[in-house]
Amino acid sequence: MIEHLIYDFDGTISDSYPLFVRFLHEAAEKRGYSIPCSDDMLYRASKQTIRVAYEAIGGEAACDYKDFLDDFHELQVIHRKEFQIFPEARELLLRAKAAGKHNYVYTHTGPVVKEMLADMGVLDCFDFILDSSYGFPMKPAPDALLFFLEKFRLDPQSCMMIGDRPIDAHAGMNAGMFGCLWDADGLFIDAKVDYYVKELCEIATIVGL
Repeated sequence: MIEHLIYDFDGTISDSYPLFVRFLHEAAEKRGYSIPCSDDMLYRASKQTIRVAYEAIGGEAACDYKDFLDDFHELQVIHRKEFQIFPEARELLLRAKAAGKHNYVYTHTGPVVKEMLADMGVLDCFDFILDSSYGFPMKPAPDALLFFLEKFRLDPQSCMMIGDRPIDAHAGMNAGMFGCLWDADGLFIDAKVDYYVKELCEIATIVGL
């Protein structure tokens, strides 16, 4: 039985991507990039990784990407009050906690994520939050999730990594956990994952809520 639910933050708990498209425009303007693609293409690219979105904008140099990413992360902090929780995510978190299951966050966002979750009124739903300040390799590398398993002495088969991108689910699978992809937009229908859902509420059935 799955008792430990580990969630990505952006695009899974928070409806972040419309904001991300705006931040990409602002960061690109600051760096002098003229964006050659539509907002829909930017949205789809950022759903893969921000690096993919950066390349879609026309950025190439690794050193420029670091500066670009710093600008992007700064915008996340400045506009942290604008991030809103998906209602389905709130319901899932509350149901899981009420049932005695354990919720965690594993995100590439920085420590500001705790303030965001507090503003959303769900910070107390989580046993632990692992943000980018821990310095683990990025998903789909399993390192951060292996840290979870060791820290809390968990059986990987009692854990599920939940996210809106294949790299989230694959990170969990690479750590020996179950990986669940929530693909509301149908962008990754061919992804090879343990569980593929179109509605976040489907996860409640999967984990026995």
